[in-house]
Amino acid sequence: MSSACRLLPIIASLLISVVHGLAEEPVIPAEESAAPPQPVPAHLELAKKLFDPGLADGFDFPAGGPEGKAPYTAKATRRKYAGWKVTGKPGEADADTGQPHTGEAWNGSGGGTTDAGQPIFAIAAGVVREVKETPRGPAVTIEHRFVENGALRTVWSTSAGLADVTLKAGDPVKRRQPLGTIANRGAGTTTQLYLEIRTQWPPPAEAGPAAGCEPPSAFIRAHRTLTVPAKEKSLIIASKKDYRLLYCRDGKVVEDLPIALSQKPLGPKTEDGDNRTPEGEYRIIQKAVGPFDGEWGKFLGSRWMRINYPNAHDARTALDAGRINKGKCEAILAANAAGKMPLANSELGGGVGIHGWVSDWPDGPQNLTWGCLSLREADLKKLYSLVAKGTVVIISP
Repeated sequence: MSSACRLLPIIASLLISVVHGLAEEPVIPAEESAAPPQPVPAHLELAKKLFDPGLADGFDFPAGGPEGKAPYTAKATRRKYAGWKVTGKPGEADADTGQPHTGEAWNGSGGGTTDAGQPIFAIAAGVVREVKETPRGPAVTIEHRFVENGALRTVWSTSAGLADVTLKAGDPVKRRQPLGTIANRGAGTTTQLYLEIRTQWPPPAEAGPAAGCEPPSAFIRAHRTLTVPAKEKSLIIASKKDYRLLYCRDGKVVEDLPIALSQKPLGPKTEDGDNRTPEGEYRIIQKAVGPFDGEWGKFLGSRWMRINYPNAHDARTALDAGRINKGKCEAILAANAAGKMPLANSELGGGVGIHGWVSDWPDGPQNLTWGCLSLREADLKKLYSLVAKGTVVIISP
């Protein structure tokens, strides 16, 4: 037998071993071999949260119609009564028990059990988080998410003293959806609705019973109408963190543009000359095409879109802090309510908007302006052609 023939069995054996070895080699699953997902940029994550379809568009009162003032007719006697008596504020002592109130008691003006069976409504859209028995009677707790001055907030309302409750945890509810009726629990108990609005849920065990509780009627009056970004036909979202500006239509991002910020980019604008960019919810109140006159005209580029800074929130915050007087605060509030240009020569400053620059700035974060948002020339012209007066502008930290 030739040497070549003698080698054939050895070669075959080696090949079989190699094949077996390959077959036993571990296979890496596709999901393990794939590159890790990249984090979503902050400005796109913000837009996703702002476009949440479950956000509340405003708050109504729980009884007596949306304004809480409508009369009611007693179920037992069919007698009509003028309206509702609301007592108690968080922290105040209850007249009967001496315990601090955590909310408000809603009683029909007819007294006694005349309000028994009256319907109680959800104060805003949300999701039921809990339905349970309480010393006041069955209670429904609803989580409400909403946008206030451009920021996402959450509160929890609890309506206690109910009957005929059919909701359960996890159920979505709409604004003014019936929750149940006021229960008549018999002699020795008060027939009433007890309403709480809390900024924390569950309530912190280590804090006092009224910790995190808002005065319900005052809160509702201050939040009757709210912006729902997904329902805005035209919307601008500016993220100072990412130095990006999104132009959106009907809840969808249309343009994603780089921006330059003010010379002091951190923190909201609070006073004239602080070189900071405002933070909050504003609207475009003026549009103009250059060239612009004056010492600073060249820094505006070819287009100018003014926002309504200071807005109502800026004015109230400044009044509370003693930075402006009541007269100037009221003037700013009145101008904003009428959709007009707010007072520009107060201690808060003014003349803030979106514009270009003397030339296009380089890539990367740029802190250039005295409080405005700046776009490169081509992006400025594009955005100017898309937005109209009245467009909502949300500027986020």
